[in-house]
Amino acid sequence: MLTVEPFNICYGDSSILHRFNHWDKRSINLKINEILDLKIGNDFSKVYEEYCNYCIANNIEYSMTRVSTDNKQAINFLQEKGFYGVEITYEVSCRVSKLQNLYDKEVKNKSIAKNCNIEDLCHLASQIFNHGRFTEDPNIGKTLGDKRYCKFSKDLYEGSFDKIFIFSKKELIGFMFYDTKEKKTDLILGGMSQKYPHLARVFWSKVFVKLPQDNIITANISGTNVGVMNLYSHFGFNFTKPRFGYHKKWRNNES
Repeated sequence: MLTVEPFNICYGDSSILHRFNHWDKRSINLKINEILDLKIGNDFSKVYEEYCNYCIANNIEYSMTRVSTDNKQAINFLQEKGFYGVEITYEVSCRVSKLQNLYDKEVKNKSIAKNCNIEDLCHLASQIFNHGRFTEDPNIGKTLGDKRYCKFSKDLYEGSFDKIFIFSKKELIGFMFYDTKEKKTDLILGGMSQKYPHLARVFWSKVFVKLPQDNIITANISGTNVGVMNLYSHFGFNFTKPRFGYHKKWRNNES
């Protein structure tokens, strides 16, 4: 049975919940389907066959999913069906009042602002990221990954999200987009110029001190980004929910 998007293919005790990522088609011209959840039971071969038919009929180029590192059944199945590993991610979290090692001193010739030139933002975002599910996939590559980060940062800037920027004199060198709902702050996208990695602790501290003390900060980060792993560890964040990212590149009549 196929329902409205996100589609849920379900037979018996087995299911695949998936969606077409329209934004990725618009931003990097790839037809990508994302598996949001899968339950492997006795009828899963029937579920997967219908999923394959959907992808082939709709000319899907890539399927993507993330699964818990403890879900050995799903991992084995994905690998058997031609999915390949591209990333490992963690969710990091910390209550603002529990943060450690915040940097509260001013830095010479550096300033904080709530706005920036959007073209400068796009240029910076397309230069500084070496990690992420697109960038780390050798079949997609860094060029398209950079283009996606550029368009993502533009959309975030034009959206209703909170944002903060750091400048060295008049040069944009870092940014952070985040969203606060009730007592939870989700860090959506942040980065620093590769010329100023030593200022990441300073800038992240500037972001954190603006938040209410009882808020819980969360973010999803790449496990291969050692610099970012160390940054959040420095502030006392907890690392939970490790997940493997898998992709499948579709070809005509392939299942």
